[in-house]
Amino acid sequence: MVSCRSFLCFIEYYKKLYELKHEEVNVLEKSVIIGLRKLDEAAQNVVHMQAEIEAQEEILRKEDDKTNKLLVKVQGEKAKAEKKAEEVGSIKKDCEANAASINEDKEEANRQLQEALPYLHEANAACQSIKDKDIVELKGNKSPVDIVKYTFDGVLLLLGLKVVEVKPEDKVINKVTGTFIKDSFDEHAKGMLADINFLKNLKYFAEYQRDGINDETCELIEPYLRYDPDPNRHWSTWKHAVLDQALARKANAAAEGLCKFVGAMVMYHEASKIVKPKMDYLKVQEAKLDKARQELAEAEAELTRVQNEVAALDRQLQAAYHAKAELEANKDAAKKRTEAANRLLLGLGGEKDRWTEDATTFASRRLALVGDVALAGAFVT
Repeated sequence: MVSCRSFLCFIEYYKKLYELKHEEVNVLEKSVIIGLRKLDEAAQNVVHMQAEIEAQEEILRKEDDKTNKLLVKVQGEKAKAEKKAEEVGSIKKDCEANAASINEDKEEANRQLQEALPYLHEANAACQSIKDKDIVELKGNKSPVDIVKYTFDGVLLLLGLKVVEVKPEDKVINKVTGTFIKDSFDEHAKGMLADINFLKNLKYFAEYQRDGINDETCELIEPYLRYDPDPNRHWSTWKHAVLDQALARKANAAAEGLCKFVGAMVMYHEASKIVKPKMDYLKVQEAKLDKARQELAEAEAELTRVQNEVAALDRQLQAAYHAKAELEANKDAAKKRTEAANRLLLGLGGEKDRWTEDATTFASRRLALVGDVALAGAFVT
C-alpha cells in the first residue's frame, strides 16, 4: 500500500526529473538542428564559393587574354622605340661628324682669315696716319705731282668710282719721265677729295665694304703696284712701282697713307679671296648642320614621346600582372577554403546522417519521457 507521503514524494521527483530530461532533449534537439543548419549553410557556401571560383577563373581568362594582348603591344612599341633610338643615334652620329668636319674647316678658314687681317690692319693704320692738315694741303695744291695723281687713281679704282678712258700719257715720277696711263685726278679725284667725309668714307669702306673688292678691281690696280727687279720682266720706265710709298711720302704724307691703303686693301683681297668662298661654303654647311640639329631635336623629342608611351604601357602591363596575381591569389584562397569546407563536410557526413535521424526522434522521445520518468520515479521512490 502506497502512503500519501510516498505518493507526494513520487510526484515531486517525477516533476523534477521530467523537467530535467525534457530540457536535455530540447537542448540536444536544438544542438542537432543548429548543427544540421550549419552543415547546410556550409554546403551552400561551398556551392557559392565554387561559383565564385568559376567566375574568377572566367575573369582570369579574360585578364590573361588582355594581359597577353597588352604584352604584345608593349613588345611592339618597344621594338619601335629601339628602332627609333637607332635612327636617332645614327642622326646624332652624322651630326657630330658633320659638326667636327665643319669646325675643322672653320678653324682652317679662320686661320687663313687671320693671315689676311694684318693687311686690313695696315689699311686701317694707313687711314689713321692721314691727317686733316695733309688733306688740306692736297686740296690747296693746284698742280700736284704725278705720283699724287696716280695715288688717287688707285683710290678711285679701289672704291669702284669712275675714271677716265685709258690712254697713254707721259708722266714724271722722281724726275724720271715715262709713259703710263692718263690719270683721272682733274676729272674725278678732285671731287672725291673735296668731299668733307673723304677720310670717313675710306674707313667705312675698309670696315664694311672691303669684301666687295673683286679680282677685276685688283687687275685694274695691278699696273700701279707692279714692280719686278728683273729688268727682263719689268716693263715700266721707272725702276719702282708707280705707287711707291717712299716717293709718295716725299710729295705728301696723305699720299703715302693713301698708297699704303690701296696696296694693303689689294693684298687683303688676295689673302682673303681664298677664305671667302670657304666661309660661304661653311655658312651653307652650318645651315645644313642647323637643319640636321633641328631634325635631331625633333627625332629625340619623338623618341622621348615613344619611350614615354612605352613606359606608360609597361606600367599598364605591370598593373595588369599585379591585378592578375591578386585574382589568382583570391581564386587560390577561395579554392583552399572550398577544399577545406568539402573535407569538413565529408568528415561530418556520418554525423549528419546520425543528426538527421536523431532529428526525427525527438518528438517521440519527448512522448516517451512520460512513461520513462514515471518508471524511474517509481523505482527510486
